[in-house]
Amino acid sequence: MEARIIEKQAFNVVGMTLETLLRDEREQRNIPKLFETFEQRITEVKNRKNDHSIGIFIDPPNYNHETDKFRWIAGVEVLNGNDIPDGMELYTFPANAYVCTTYKGPSDATYRAYDFLYKWVNESEDYELADTYGIEQYLGSDEAGTQFMDLMFPVKIIKG
Repeated sequence: MEARIIEKQAFNVVGMTLETLLRDEREQRNIPKLFETFEQRITEVKNRKNDHSIGIFIDPPNYNHETDKFRWIAGVEVLNGNDIPDGMELYTFPANAYVCTTYKGPSDATYRAYDFLYKWVNESEDYELADTYGIEQYLGSDEAGTQFMDLMFPVKIIKG
């Protein structure tokens, strides 16, 4: 994997959400269930920018993975927030620079991309995290079950 810096314009996402503790997610695997439910309803979302699902985690400030719940959004980018289906919400994210890596592998090993990007940010002399969310942009999978995904964290230049 390699890290690259990209600029992303402000964007809107319509999707379904859940809040969970990391340990509960590891045991119960509710995020995949949420995505399955969302995928069955994606056609209800009008003004989709594309048909690629997007996953977004939002951690609370000073997140402690042992005691704090995080929010997970299973959604799709939209051109505007009109006609939001029942049971879904609109989220707006600002324009920002992101560190991005492309993950190619089994769906149960995406943590490798997270580990890679967190390590990259922690070791960077030029960038630091700009916010407490991250984005998984799903790009599809192949016949062998290999998943393709871009993982992005918002970053800002360290003032020196």
